[in-house]
This record gives sequence, C-alpha cells and structure tokens, in this order.
Amino acid sequence: MPYYIPAPDEAFDTWFAAYQQYVAANFAALGLTPAEALDVQTAKINWSLGYSNVVVTKNAYQAAVEVKDEKREDAEIVIRRITGKIQARPETTDAQREFLGITVPDRIPTPLDPEKILLHPAPLHLVKPGRGQAELHFGPDPGNENSNALPDIARAVRIFRALGGVPENVSGWVFIAEISHSPYVDVLGNSAPITVSYRFQYVDRLGRPGQFSDPVTVAVSA
Repeated sequence: MPYYIPAPDEAFDTWFAAYQQYVAANFAALGLTPAEALDVQTAKINWSLGYSNVVVTKNAYQAAVEVKDEKREDAEIVIRRITGKIQARPETTDAQREFLGITVPDRIPTPLDPEKILLHPAPLHLVKPGRGQAELHFGPDPGNENSNALPDIARAVRIFRALGGVPENVSGWVFIAEISHSPYVDVLGNSAPITVSYRFQYVDRLGRPGQFSDPVTVAVSA
C-alpha cells in the first residue's frame, strides 16, 4: 500500500473525498482523461457505499450489544432472586441443584493438610508493657486490630511466656493462653520491674501447632 494513503478507514474516507474532488475539478491540468477522472469517481462511490454499510452495521451492532448487556443484567437479577428462594427451601435436593446448574453444597469437609499450618508464617506481634501487665497484640496485622483477624488456616494463637528474658532452652517457655482473638492482656502482678519475653504460634482447627514467632522481650514496671 502506498505510504501516502492513510491506513485507518475513517482517515482514508476523508482523504479520498478530497482526492476525488480535486481530480474531478482538475483532471485536464493533471494530465488525466475524462475516463480516468470517472474511474476515480466510480471507485470513490463504491468505497463510500461499502464504508457506510460497515459504519451502519457497526453502530447497529454496538446498540445491539448494549441492549443485550442490559437484558442480561435484568435476567441475572431474576435468576439470583429465584435461586435464592430455591436454595433456602429445606426440601430442595442436591439432584435438583445439579439439574439447575446452581451451587451444590459441599457435604464432605475438605481434609486439612497437616503440613499447611507448618508452612504458614508465624503470627506477627506487638507487645505493649504497662504496670504489672503486658498487652499482647498478635496476628497478620497486630498494629491495626481492624484488619487483624486470624488467617483462615488458624483457629487460635498460643502464647508462651518466659520471665527474665529469652530462655536458653525450650523448657524455659511457659504456655499461658490459647486465644482466638487479639489482643490478650497478661496480668503479671509483679511488685518490682521485671523483664518478660513472649512468643506466639498459630493452631489449626484440628489443634495442630504452627511455627513459632520470633521472641519479643519487654520490661514490665511494678
């Protein structure tokens, strides 16, 4: 295709109209015969008919698509309403749901992968020491309790404490609570300032523990 001819149809249509009009008015000056000028005019007429048919069809198609989309929205509203009523009936059977192609409840609980809790990251934590107690925040976002719900894999968090700082071995940690929501207030009732360390781990719904968090150590005043 010659480089001077615009590629987009709309631009070509505008360009061709100007081209044809100039040829028709100046064919002799351009060294063309009347028959050649007529060839250009005929080509322009044929093009315009073909192009206008496409434009009309395209506009009609777009209008049809908009109507179709609107009717589908209307249909889905009705479908959801009717399906909601069907699903709410105690008498509705799973076979009927299958024939309708709607959601069939999962009657067999999916087995919980025993390794999944071990692969899940440990709880994050934020410990705020006070007088004779420590406020423990734990979960995926302990700094914002509005977005700190436990992950789906976990039913609770286990909390362990060690007085005097991080112990040298595992036996130095003492289990103090298993709780399903943050925060937890650990009341120590100490009569003198003490150093306390905590660590946390998720527990899945079958009671299997996950990995421990890094310990955190704070000073609790009397």
